[in-house]
Amino acid sequence: MSKPHGVPERTCLSCRRRKAKKDLIRHVWSGQFTPDVAAILPGRGYYCCAEPACQAVFARRAAAVRKRKGEGKRDEA
Repeated sequence: MSKPHGVPERTCLSCRRRKAKKDLIRHVWSGQFTPDVAAILPGRGYYCCAEPACQAVFARRAAAVRKRKGEGKRDEA
């Protein structure tokens, strides 16, 4: 399956499916995960589908990714 040229894709952190960026919800960590619908908040974006099953496991998986990358240490400074 080929994608149209120039369409940005991202991977849902929960289900790991690649989708067009516009079809996913971006979340940013600012003490808690905040949906960034306008995609203007600063910081690392974590993407998730709008599907209820993906939303249910998103926070747990995103927290694990942040911890693994050592991003939680920066929040304490």
